[in-house]
Amino acid sequence: MSTVPASASAPVPLPPTLLRFVWTHRRDFVPGLCFAVLRILSIAPLPVIFQRILDVHLPAGDERGILLLSALTLGLLCVHQLCSVRGASLLGAASSRVVLGLRALIFQKVQFLSFGYLDRQQTGRLLSKYAFDTQKVEGVLMPVLNGFIPDSIYSILTFAVLVSLNLPLALVVVLMLPVFAIMRARYFERFRVKNEASRLAQEKLTGTANELFTALKLVRVYGEEAQAADQLAGPADAVARSRVELIAVSTSFGAFSFAAIKVLSLVVVAGGALLAIHGQVSAGTVIAFVAGVPVLIGPIQMFAGVSEQYFTAEAGYRSVNELLDAPYVEAWHGSRRPEPLRGGVAFDRVSFHYPDDERGAIHDLSLIIAPGEKIAFVGPSGAGKSTLANLLLGLHRPQSGEIRIDGVAQAELDLRWFRRRTALVMQESILLSGSIADNLRFGRPDASDEDLRAAARLACAEEFILRLPEGYATRVGERGALLSGGQRQRLAIARALLRDPAVLILDEPTSALDYESERLIQQALDNVSRGRTVITIAHRLSTIRHADRIVVLEGGRVVEQGDFATLAASGGYFSRLLGGQSPEAAASLARA
Repeated sequence: MSTVPASASAPVPLPPTLLRFVWTHRRDFVPGLCFAVLRILSIAPLPVIFQRILDVHLPAGDERGILLLSALTLGLLCVHQLCSVRGASLLGAASSRVVLGLRALIFQKVQFLSFGYLDRQQTGRLLSKYAFDTQKVEGVLMPVLNGFIPDSIYSILTFAVLVSLNLPLALVVVLMLPVFAIMRARYFERFRVKNEASRLAQEKLTGTANELFTALKLVRVYGEEAQAADQLAGPADAVARSRVELIAVSTSFGAFSFAAIKVLSLVVVAGGALLAIHGQVSAGTVIAFVAGVPVLIGPIQMFAGVSEQYFTAEAGYRSVNELLDAPYVEAWHGSRRPEPLRGGVAFDRVSFHYPDDERGAIHDLSLIIAPGEKIAFVGPSGAGKSTLANLLLGLHRPQSGEIRIDGVAQAELDLRWFRRRTALVMQESILLSGSIADNLRFGRPDASDEDLRAAARLACAEEFILRLPEGYATRVGERGALLSGGQRQRLAIARALLRDPAVLILDEPTSALDYESERLIQQALDNVSRGRTVITIAHRLSTIRHADRIVVLEGGRVVEQGDFATLAASGGYFSRLLGGQSPEAAASLARA
């Protein structure tokens, strides 16, 4: 199984249970299972060999026969060793491939989930499904495929051999079957319930821990380490309690299993001894049964551990399947690709509200953006500026109205193709851990070194990159922590420029920067903006002075639009916003 291209459709649902999922991948496991079965077949004759040595060759004083059977035994053990290693290697590789494919499906599904759904999820919970739940599935595959199943086959073959040696004594072994049934009825459901509770507790702990680790700076600056520890203590205690309960069930099961198996072993050995005393079986047959009993009870001894692992894995698999079955996917199925993409945008009577906000974020909004136009959205927080950008990119879908790109309705457009021809520079630039070159190439993986340098120069970033110890190979740390805010932002602009987008969206890219950094960023943005449609979401009005048109939003509606000079002199909402800017912003406007 491999990852699916981003342009493909969302992944198909998985089978409802872990067993059926494993069955769908049976071809991956067949080679390894064949070697596991050969491993078992190679040692299945051992009880008969022991019986022959003691009952046939020992009474006859046949040293040659004893040595030949001993050599045969050593040969079979060598075959067993070779098959064990090869089978485990093949099954391990197959298990890894299957789980890698499962993780690829999870990541692929997340790419299709709507942001209306994702915004309500804790990132830690998604990570828990991706890393820990799939790990639980992988953790049960080898014990079952390379342990429990082959050992069960071994047990059945050994039972058949023992039946051939002495039917009455072999029938004693049938007593194991009701013991197995009692264990299953008594403990299976308890295992399932406790494992599900443990999984949910672990998922909540991961989500809470991820949230608090992400906010470490906030916690430390506010001096609220104790409050953060208290928030984490509840989920941690719940995980601990669930594990204790699970251990209690497992221990109870193990103790019951141990006692039952020892009683049955005693019955088999004692019964064989009594039959031998009355001459109904030979000593060699009793020895063969003594050697065979551990093989027969082996799967029952494994049952406790495998059951716990299985139900842990089943709970994890069910969690993964819930995500993969989630219906909250982007409803975009268009295929049109207008070439060349010119970047014209039309909002036609668009309305939108978020799931938990019936008041609405956008109300019956109509707006036309010409190809190559530099347009700016301004307005108070909650006016709908970023929402319009998200609607344009298809991250949300309007409840009514239509968005058209170069005259093509958004519903008919291949949205993933369109997104690859756009670029977004956000207020908080997102960098990935890796080098500067790695981060730039995320915008265009096939970019050459010269392409990187050209984009960095236009983004006013090369001057600081070349001062770094390793230049473009310098690692930036997690989320770019080793760089300043202005440096991160210039890298984000260079990454956007490298894509050569037809539509560039700038979502308050300078609002968190000082004015010197803003000056450099603004110069970079002017370089990037040439020859493409640019939509700027602005908080600092100094950044949009040279926009072709400014659209003022309030309450999800357009209240004013025009160029900077016209709106500034109109005495309307924009001029009031302008008057409310800080002295530094006013000075920046004056310099502009």
